[in-house]
Amino acid sequence: MHRTAPFAALVLLLLPGTAQAAPAVALQPHRAVYSLSLDMTRGQRSVVSIAGQMEYRWAAACDGSSFEQNYQVSMVYASGDTLNRKSRYAGWESADGRELTYTLTSVTDGGAGEDIRGTARLDGSGKGDAVYKNPADLKQALPPGSLFPTTHMLRLVEAMRQGLPIFTAGFFDGSSTDGPQYVSVAIGRTQPGDPSADPLLRGPSHAVSMAFYTIGKGKDSDDKSGDKELPDYELRQRLFENGIADRIVIDYGDFAMAAKLDKLEPVPAPNCN
Repeated sequence: MHRTAPFAALVLLLLPGTAQAAPAVALQPHRAVYSLSLDMTRGQRSVVSIAGQMEYRWAAACDGSSFEQNYQVSMVYASGDTLNRKSRYAGWESADGRELTYTLTSVTDGGAGEDIRGTARLDGSGKGDAVYKNPADLKQALPPGSLFPTTHMLRLVEAMRQGLPIFTAGFFDGSSTDGPQYVSVAIGRTQPGDPSADPLLRGPSHAVSMAFYTIGKGKDSDDKSGDKELPDYELRQRLFENGIADRIVIDYGDFAMAAKLDKLEPVPAPNCN
């Protein structure tokens, strides 16, 4: 099964600053529900049908932020085989961007389930370690410049607002045991807001294309170009400057899955008194 793309989102630019110095931008706490469908397929043995739902929630916390993604999908392959998968990922990130706790549970019919839990910490340079409680005794080094999910989104939104065409950074969310990733983001021009749209979607937005690479994985063995490394997956979306996405396509190479926004609602701010 392909690695589940984070909701969240290479060579030319790494925004300056340390992990704890998040830009002064505001993300909108929200809950979004998306319906999943097949966007396109490549090859004769690939996926021919997709149906499912993805729910994403990002909320401010008194000591940081929390996020949760619930995902259930059914895929039908050209062979006639069907794969059903349910997963839940949840995390908490400290306000300074230096600490992350994460859990992921998933069940796939015909195979063993996953249970991932751990804590990751960064120093002032964005270097650190991820220590897993499950699988036991697993520890991964996070290279300098690594960002956790909320800080990564804050930096990306800041790049969008500055009109930068490229944003790159290390990324870790603990949703897989594959280790930290390297994310290259191509940012489209600012699109003006629509005053008649949903109140949470009235601001400016950008077409964003994100390519995710597992650090240390190396070049794809099927790549015949000689020097081009293929991403693990790509995420294309319309991303608003408040951190909400309403049009998403997750491209795994042999097929791409579309996520259509069906429901959007704000999440109340916490009472920190």
